[in-house]
Amino acid sequence: MIALTPAIRDMLKELNAVLDEEIALLSLRRSQMKLLSGAILDRDDDAVERLLGEIERMGQLQAQADARLGKLRSGLAELFGCQVDQMRLSRLIESLAGADRQAIEQRRRQIAQLAGELQRQHLETAVVVFECARINRLLLECLYPAGSSVNTYGAGGAGAWRGEAGLVDTEL
Repeated sequence: MIALTPAIRDMLKELNAVLDEEIALLSLRRSQMKLLSGAILDRDDDAVERLLGEIERMGQLQAQADARLGKLRSGLAELFGCQVDQMRLSRLIESLAGADRQAIEQRRRQIAQLAGELQRQHLETAVVVFECARINRLLLECLYPAGSSVNTYGAGGAGAWRGEAGLVDTEL
């Protein structure tokens, strides 16, 4: 246990605020992933574009929260007399007692739970995107004959695609 000086109390108060912000960001990101998956399945291009923009903006908020958390981590490591990479919430929790300990511990558990849920939702969304791409590729293979080239667009930009055999003859 450590003696809670006013400086440590202030840092704990700020840490709780940053952890609450992390909880809110994780919850929002999970719901955005779920909405993105639904928008992809509904073929709602406007919603997909809007959600991708929101997700990008959330990345900026996450970077700001991470910077604040890093600053707090450095300050707490200095006060606890350890290296920054050794300063973890588990170590902090072990050093605290009472309500301070419970508050940090509860937030830590909630963050771990939300991170797991976000990871699962991200995987589900990735599967939806993968399956959509697979179905589109199968449709192209059925429609366009071998030898003809079709322009497709992916993460790397435009690319030529050639099917094996198809149902539609695109030659004039």
